[in-house]
Amino acid sequence: MSLTATVPMHDDLPSPNPSLAPSSDLSLSTSSLDHDDHDLSETDVDVDVDMDTDKETLAKIHEKLAHINDLYASGQPLFPRSLLASLDAQIENANATTKASEANTDTETEETGNSAKQVTIPDLDSSPHTYSLRVPSWCADFASTYRISYSSIQNLTCIHPSFPEVLLRDSSPVSICYTSSPEAGHGFSGAEVAERFAESVRKWECSSTCGDLKRALGELVGRGKLSRVRKIVCFGLGSLSAHLGLGLSGDEYEFTVGRAHAQHAAVGTMVGVLRQADQGMCLGETGEANGEEGGADGNGQGQDRDPMAAAMRDGEETGTQTEIKCYAQDPAYNDTDQALLRSIGIQPLDDPKGFLAIDEETLVFSVSPNVPVKQIVADVQWPGAMLWNTVCAEERDSKWEKKVRDGEEVWITPFTTDPDSQRVRDMVKHYTSVPLRDSNEWFGDLTIYAR
Repeated sequence: MSLTATVPMHDDLPSPNPSLAPSSDLSLSTSSLDHDDHDLSETDVDVDVDMDTDKETLAKIHEKLAHINDLYASGQPLFPRSLLASLDAQIENANATTKASEANTDTETEETGNSAKQVTIPDLDSSPHTYSLRVPSWCADFASTYRISYSSIQNLTCIHPSFPEVLLRDSSPVSICYTSSPEAGHGFSGAEVAERFAESVRKWECSSTCGDLKRALGELVGRGKLSRVRKIVCFGLGSLSAHLGLGLSGDEYEFTVGRAHAQHAAVGTMVGVLRQADQGMCLGETGEANGEEGGADGNGQGQDRDPMAAAMRDGEETGTQTEIKCYAQDPAYNDTDQALLRSIGIQPLDDPKGFLAIDEETLVFSVSPNVPVKQIVADVQWPGAMLWNTVCAEERDSKWEKKVRDGEEVWITPFTTDPDSQRVRDMVKHYTSVPLRDSNEWFGDLTIYAR
């Protein structure tokens, strides 16, 4: 797990408590803890802390929580499309300026160079915060690049039992953090990665989960859904190459490499089904959705074809004009990943371009991402369909949990990196849902939502 730190440029010193990079098991180490758990809910303003905190600080925490919850309850978006569009334009401008300065280094001073590599992002109160796209010297020992950080409503109102005062810092839903660069494949060439992926695609084509995905999509098609989808935008599907060469095998290999490969292979399956839906074909009659293991296509030749390449070119083979554009956004993609993605018809996108690509004809696909994709999508644009982690009908009880690891007490956060919210629950009420069975355990608890 890599370290990630966030700090606006007006802070001269590094944050004393840089946060760990997001994960589903995010924890902060503490000591001298007395309580076993602490309540936390999406709109909870009770301050339940583990260490002595003066009354003035507690009052400020109460005020800050109430303010954030009032803004959220009023309908103010955490992730406005206009904010992400502005940030994207600023990053594009900074990149263009960097390229121009590299071509003519004599014209750039240190001051103008630094100012050109900054972005300004407003917080919930529309107060601007300026961040550098250059890694600050104080975190250069563990960070080599920047990333966009997204904070869910849970994260914005999260009171750490031992560090409650952290909530009083600037809390912007969107900010800039600094972390390590994407890992490269360990000794694997692009051709070798492509060969491994092709093997995974063949395995996916013969899997029960592939067949179940076709059946679930076919059910929605039969109910008059998905016919308008012309685009698939994927988030957080993971690197295709970074974990190769690490000597992983068995369950460990499947949980890392196998899952990432299967999730990308599923994109080709979805493209094939969507093209059939546009042609008005019934999946049950073609046999596409009824194969025992999802392997054979309508001509019985599925075992002999690369399903990714086949799905991407099926529109041309049948003479139709249907085009399903595919995009994928994940900061974990390295150069090898991006080249492979392009070769199979998936265009990699830099953050936040993936979110800006979503429209009413988009199917959003994400599997346990490290950012709050569901909450971002609910604010930015309701898509035509989503295939993502199942949204719970009600807010689950949320408690901080104290555990002991290697003899050290740690607090476990009470929410995942892609949590539900009331806005997300309200959004999915407008969609027809079909759960996805995943006997191969490549996806987890996913549901397809379509309208």
